Amino acid sequence: MTETAESKQSAVDPFRQVERATISDTIVAQIRELVTNGTLKPGDRLPSERDLCKRFAVGRTSVREALKPLITMGLLEGRIGSGTYVAAETGQFRKPLEWGLLGDLSGQDDLVEARHMLETNAAYWAALRAEPDNLTAIETTVQGMAESLRQPEHFQEFDANFHFEIARATQNKILFRLINVIRGQIQTWIGERLTLSSDRTEALAEISLNQHREVLAAIISGDGDAARDAMDRHIQTATRDLRGIAK
Repeated sequence: MTETAESKQSAVDPFRQVERATISDTIVAQIRELVTNGTLKPGDRLPSERDLCKRFAVGRTSVREALKPLITMGLLEGRIGSGTYVAAETGQFRKPLEWGLLGDLSGQDDLVEARHMLETNAAYWAALRAEPDNLTAIETTVQGMAESLRQPEHFQEFDANFHFEIARATQNKILFRLINVIRGQIQTWIGERLTLSSDRTEALAEISLNQHREVLAAIISGDGDAARDAMDRHIQTATRDLRGIAK
């Protein structure tokens, strides 16, 4: 007797009924979205459990159940006596890239090339899509760079935020996350190179500031091609100067 498809299905049914999302699942999705779109940035402190309960209109159990998997994934980190923060790094999803780059010269070359591919096009799309608040945020980072020419650590922080804000201005969440992933390694590489020649730090910062202003001007004018070209010049110049220090 031939076994029918129906009898097979009744024996072991591979299909399961769709379950409704729990309250904690919904909270997880919201927090992940806030991190993904940049509303919550690396290092940001989340509201307290009590405040989250009020904002989500749920009990503490639901909030705690939502935070646990986010911490496990590495998206958030809990600090005893301080609270819950967005991880400074993007957790497990970022680690493989970092491990592949650390101490690997060819990996650094790939990193710089990937940066060029992503950030030149980010500048192009930012020029076409930036909203007024995006332009304000980018301008603020350039102003911060100008005010911290003699403070390398602060200058690099504003520099990194400049590129983050341009990525955000593209209105493309995937591009923003990709640039977020590689930017940490870029900043580490820049910092390492600059420590080898502290006497040139201010001069290089002035060159970088002027080139950032050119990128900003092109984005404000809405000229995508000019923005991409300005970013290309900046990355090429910065890469050449930093590699020159390393020699």
